[in-house]
Amino acid sequence: MKKGSKDQFTGKMFGRLWAPAMVSSAALAIADMADAIVVGQRLGATGLAAISLALPVYMAINVLVHGMGIGGSVKYSKLLGEGKRGEAQSCFSQILEAAFLGSLVLAVLGNLFLEPLLAVLGAVREDGALFMASRDYVRIILCGMPVLFVSYILNYFLRNDDNQKLASIGFSIGNLSDFGMNVLFVLILDFGASGAALSTVLGQLISILVYLPGVFGKKHILHLKVEKIEWKKFFFCFKTGFSTSVQYIWQLLFLLIANHTLMYYSGENGVAVFDMVQNVSYLILYLYDGTAKAMQPLTSTYQGERNRKGLWSIKRMGLLYGSVAGVISAALLALFPNVMCMVFGLKGAEIVSMAAYAIRIYCFGGVFGGISILLESYYQSCEKEGLAFWLATLRGAAVLIPCTILFAPLGMKKFWFLFPVTEIVSLLIFSVLKKVKREQETFDMERVYSSTIEGRNENLGGMLEEVEGFCRKWKADKKQRYYVMMTVEEICLLIIQKAFEEQSEGYIQITLIALDDSEFELHIRDNAKIFNPFSMETKRASAEGSYDMDAMGMLVIKQKAKHFFYRQYQGFNSLIVRI
Repeated sequence: MKKGSKDQFTGKMFGRLWAPAMVSSAALAIADMADAIVVGQRLGATGLAAISLALPVYMAINVLVHGMGIGGSVKYSKLLGEGKRGEAQSCFSQILEAAFLGSLVLAVLGNLFLEPLLAVLGAVREDGALFMASRDYVRIILCGMPVLFVSYILNYFLRNDDNQKLASIGFSIGNLSDFGMNVLFVLILDFGASGAALSTVLGQLISILVYLPGVFGKKHILHLKVEKIEWKKFFFCFKTGFSTSVQYIWQLLFLLIANHTLMYYSGENGVAVFDMVQNVSYLILYLYDGTAKAMQPLTSTYQGERNRKGLWSIKRMGLLYGSVAGVISAALLALFPNVMCMVFGLKGAEIVSMAAYAIRIYCFGGVFGGISILLESYYQSCEKEGLAFWLATLRGAAVLIPCTILFAPLGMKKFWFLFPVTEIVSLLIFSVLKKVKREQETFDMERVYSSTIEGRNENLGGMLEEVEGFCRKWKADKKQRYYVMMTVEEICLLIIQKAFEEQSEGYIQITLIALDDSEFELHIRDNAKIFNPFSMETKRASAEGSYDMDAMGMLVIKQKAKHFFYRQYQGFNSLIVRI
């Protein structure tokens, strides 16, 4: 593997993904806080406590929707990275169908057993107003589960279909609509907790309507068609996503323990402050999560290309960008916690003092929690589900739940320290586990050749010599070496001559993989104008008898290649040829 070539593409592609992901994250944070804000303004501590008791329902939804969404979209990106368009489209259709059917079943069961469910959450009829508010809120969320499932999964797949702009616009419009309807239903029409839940469902329905052109339009690859669900493939995708979504199971258990504990020790006020802290955490953690979503499509694509240098660049940039955004947000929240108390409708010196103290303690731990989010996403997208699972399990259960049980009886002042202690201890344990239990690479990187050249003819010679030497090293016969070198040379020359034109800084990235089945897989990425060499009129050239050598060269490549694929990805031309 050639190591001296500078990466000319990753930074630009990551920047294009990161900016809209941050917009979506900010909109999501506002939308997820909207219920608590407006209900807190109208119902005070009772409203905040009701929403806190309902949070485990969201966690149960998240386990499934993020497991399917992340796992399915990782598989989708990987298939596209390998040039398997039809299989990628099939993956999307089956994931969406399974999500819709599963959510319908869960919605029916949840409403049939609503009162026992509320008792598990911590709300019983003896709680009076708190029980009524919790019941109204949970019932509507359960009924709206199919909408929530479809919306989140469409968002995941659109981001992996090079359509992150539409995903961000739809997400932002839906979540801002959620906030607006919260104001209308709760503050103006006085629908109470049920109005907050209704606005959440309708907001996601609006997002779906915005997403539809990305599914039924012809510009992008994503396409929905009714297919028979292959459950084995579905569960394989879910298994990939579960390594991260498992954190929501632990979060569910944590919320149940914390809510019941706080109700016992400090009543409604303690649960209300706990809910406010959970909502404030979105302003920190969602920035890290948005960065993780920007990393994921590139990481999955590069994993399919065996682009180790690109993977390292994504990891480094993700940690840097995410940490800067998260630290700035945490610092502002820690400096002005009383503003958050006003926003959430908490009044009274005692509860405001408790809330401000809790926010400051949480902000310190939230920074470390964000780093864990980035690492989980990175390892999962690299198909190292084991590492992602261990980190999610540590911070979501193995450390968090014991800390919750340990700190709860120590009083409200010490209770909030469970957050920074959990995050720091989890990262330390994970670091030790990662060193002790090194995961083996799934692919021998010696079987990968990579080089980036400037887009000029004179740079091709040295690179072609290296390609020939790489093919010899992996036992390619004379005929195969000829076709590999011909493919690299013909495509690169076409890009230089027909696509770069007057462009002063043109670059071509070549990645050649020696597969285990004695085949070679070639990946070419360039920063030229939109140009697909495979779309050249090769049939017309041969039929008319005109000897267009460029077209004839591509005709030979298409005839000899076992598979070829082109797409515009994040503003760059990307080609795959299997020889």
